[in-house]
Amino acid sequence: MGHAPENTAAAFEKAIALGCDEVETDVWLASDGRLVISHDRPAGGADLTLDEVLDLCRGRVGVNVELKCEGDESRAADTGARVARRVAERSDPDVYVSSFWWSALAAARAAAPTVRRAFVFSDSPDRAALIASATFLGLWALHPNRAYVTGELVAAAHAAGLRVNAWTVNDQDEIAAFAALGVDGIMSNWPERIPKG
Repeated sequence: MGHAPENTAAAFEKAIALGCDEVETDVWLASDGRLVISHDRPAGGADLTLDEVLDLCRGRVGVNVELKCEGDESRAADTGARVARRVAERSDPDVYVSSFWWSALAAARAAAPTVRRAFVFSDSPDRAALIASATFLGLWALHPNRAYVTGELVAAAHAAGLRVNAWTVNDQDEIAAFAALGVDGIMSNWPERIPKG
């Protein structure tokens, strides 16, 4: 997002040019049933579709598809199920889903168990309960906001077989500190600041 408007083809192309391992995109279930890409609730018909983004990225960069919804557990679950089924149909191993909504992740698992799932959070949940819930749901990763990344969280997640991918980390000192903690991935608006390897 530091180089081009988020959720646009230009941003994804720039991420690929910068050698990113993955891009993150936001998907909504529109009222007409389409899966559309937008950070906020989509307002019109000009947004990219999920398939267009996955076509652009396939074989070039991994894709973290964040399942978006506003205030409705049922809608979140429907979004999770539909997106996971579409990802499974496409058989692209470099695509996974993530969400703040447990209901979306549970529905994604039920609809397409082979699709990897990650829980996104921006608060400080009880660590033991978080790890237990993530393990119960068969999650692949935790995506904490940068403010909630600790050595204890990383150690507990790794002990449970979970990856930790932190967001959104733009400061180079903080990037270095998180790398030292052993996080598995760092999401940034300035990915060229993140050392590779």
